Amino acid sequence: MAAGAALAVTAAAVAALGPAGPAAASSGISQVYAWGVGGSGRLGNDSTADQSSPVAVSALSQVAQVSAGYIHSLALRSDGTVWTWGDNRYGQLGNGTTTASSVPVPVPGLTGVVQVAAGGHDYRSYSLALRSDGTVWAWGDNALGEFGDGTTIGRTTPVQVPGLTGVTQIAAGSYHNLALRSDGTVVAWGMNGNGQLGDGTTALYRNRPMVVSGLTRVTQIAAGYNYSLALRSDGTVMAWGYNFNGELGDGTTTYRHTPVQVAGLTGVTQIAAGTYHSLALRSDGTVMAWGYNYRGRLGDGTTIDRHAPVTVSGLSDVALVSTGATNGVAVRSDGTVAAWGDNLHGQLGDGTTGSYRATPATVPGLSSVTQISAGAVHTLAKVGPPELTANAAITGDVGTTLTCQAPFVGATSVSYTWLWDGAAIPDATTATYTPPSWDAGHQATCQVTAANDLGTTDASATITIAPADLSAETAPIAEAGKYYSYRFAATGYPTPKIALVSGALPPGLALDTDGTLYGTPSQGGTYRFSLSATNGIGAVAGEEKTVVVQASATFTAGTAPIAVAGKPYKYRFAAAGYPTPKITRVSGTLPPGLALAADGTLSGTPTRGGSYKFTLSASNGVGTAATAAETVVVQAPARFTGGTSPIAVVGKKYSYRFAATGYPTPKITRVSGTLPPGLKLAANGTLSGTPTRAGSYRFALSATNGVGTAAKITKTVIVRAPAHFTRGTPPIAHVGKKYSYRFAATGYPTPKITRVSGKLPAGLKLATNGILSGKPTRRGTYKFTLAATNGVGTAAKITRTVVVR
Repeated sequence: MAAGAALAVTAAAVAALGPAGPAAASSGISQVYAWGVGGSGRLGNDSTADQSSPVAVSALSQVAQVSAGYIHSLALRSDGTVWTWGDNRYGQLGNGTTTASSVPVPVPGLTGVVQVAAGGHDYRSYSLALRSDGTVWAWGDNALGEFGDGTTIGRTTPVQVPGLTGVTQIAAGSYHNLALRSDGTVVAWGMNGNGQLGDGTTALYRNRPMVVSGLTRVTQIAAGYNYSLALRSDGTVMAWGYNFNGELGDGTTTYRHTPVQVAGLTGVTQIAAGTYHSLALRSDGTVMAWGYNYRGRLGDGTTIDRHAPVTVSGLSDVALVSTGATNGVAVRSDGTVAAWGDNLHGQLGDGTTGSYRATPATVPGLSSVTQISAGAVHTLAKVGPPELTANAAITGDVGTTLTCQAPFVGATSVSYTWLWDGAAIPDATTATYTPPSWDAGHQATCQVTAANDLGTTDASATITIAPADLSAETAPIAEAGKYYSYRFAATGYPTPKIALVSGALPPGLALDTDGTLYGTPSQGGTYRFSLSATNGIGAVAGEEKTVVVQASATFTAGTAPIAVAGKPYKYRFAAAGYPTPKITRVSGTLPPGLALAADGTLSGTPTRGGSYKFTLSASNGVGTAATAAETVVVQAPARFTGGTSPIAVVGKKYSYRFAATGYPTPKITRVSGTLPPGLKLAANGTLSGTPTRAGSYRFALSATNGVGTAAKITKTVIVRAPAHFTRGTPPIAHVGKKYSYRFAATGYPTPKITRVSGKLPAGLKLATNGILSGKPTRRGTYKFTLAATNGVGTAAKITRTVVVR
């Protein structure tokens, strides 16, 4: 699709346009053909009419690459300049105007370009260009941050995507972009509502490039409508973003915000992402497809959606693939093109319109095709001399035949010449050659010439037989839980095979025979091991290697034991991670008397009981610090605190708490003695109620909480009562006879009784205990008033009469 423009070229072919490309030299002519919808002049043939068969793009030659967008087209010429045509209402042609063009026009001031990509959807379109210095440039619509320049301002001329260097490949989707960097990682920017940027979020858009999460060892990228694909060096495909129709090929329709692997797909050499469906070219020349299958766009003979890859019917010997909005195209290695899917507007190039094909059919009259790009509803095809889809290479093991591998597309004939130590071998004219010796130092060269009606292309590969040797580089640091890939380089020919001979690899990582250590490490640490490199020439090479795996800090599960006040305590809050995490308290309170060491050890002698809650942090500079909410319970044996209970008064409410410390909270009970009547003792030590009887009450209490020995204390509670005279009539006294009578009064303390008015009988005296005694000396009737006092309340008074006869 529009994205497809950027996806028409294989990773190898893209590389061929830059300084790291295959060694090849072409002579001849190249031009571009187009078919499908012609609106806005997107076919470049000086017309806006639809074309159901290929037509030549006007006045455009020596083309290196093409890219078909939604409604405009791009072409890169071999001199590094860019030419554009089609709709231009957002400035996507890059010529400083917003005027459409039905013929190619140059993009001024843009040179040294090695790849172009046409992006956008509907009329909101834009363009990208990758220059040989690894920088990326953009122009056209920028409403969703497609330029990655921190703005949403469109441009009619190219501007650089800031901060982006070391790029080897670009891909433009509908509203988002991908860039592959030289280290095999991918960055993305633009629209992200469906997670198509792969950063784990669905933020509406990002207007600056950001790294796709956990993606390494990538060799090619593809951007679809609202999803993304990445091809890894092991031939597997990763996908993320929109997945309503199974576009991600993982067997589900679940949207993914980070990359997941396309199910069951291996041996892939090229990928293409369309509007709602995807294609993958395998190393055996077959094509796989998945996603939305309306009008047969998957080419499997049905219109059934596929959530995992299926084989495109009847296709073999395919060299390149591309996908439009509703169709797919494939270039065979002989330069012919097959197309399938929707043909409403002549997208299949077979001279018809209105129907669809659910299986591939050859586009008539088109040959020597070396590149192809399917846009939304139109297709561009570059024709010219044969092109390499990968570097020419020589393969073979010691004692076997050498094979020259030069994968050309568009070749009608291929010839070979072999040189041994610089001298041509007269009879060695096929793709294979048996060297006369496998001694170190000899050199073999394969020279290949591919030809078709439009020209020839030369390529060569050279090997020097040499023993294996492992380089002494240092592997980068890995991180547990994150995908890791690093290749321990070895030189020599035949290509050395690398193996582990001693030590242990980091758990979760595996070693390929090419020296690639890959996988997702599961455990932090420093791992030392020995590798060997062998290729059958000379001695085995060996090298000691070290890989450090960092792991972010995590607390391990555990419950701190109970502490006891006054007793030494030690417990370690364990945290895993590498390097060793440092543990600190970030909130809450530690038990008094205890201190926390950096290794997580809480130690000391606690001085106070209680339940102490606090939060710990474990950090080691890897990822985000871990936190853990912890609780330490400090038990303390029960102890009574000092205090004298207040005096109680009969008839008045009383409450007093016999306090005891300790943790857990002690339970207080009476173990001996008697409580004042009317009062009760609660488990918390509160003595309460309304006393009914005066007195001094002595009793023993016990405080227990299961920690140590129960505490005991003896307490006394005094209950006072105000003085009160009891009823009684004094007996008659007689002159000259001894007399004794007690005016009784109750109360606590014992009341003191005194006469406050009147006269006592002559000869009698009143004691403070209320006893009137003596020998009366005079007859009469004596009336007097007595008072009883004990300091409690108001004095009691009573008036009595004693008769003396």
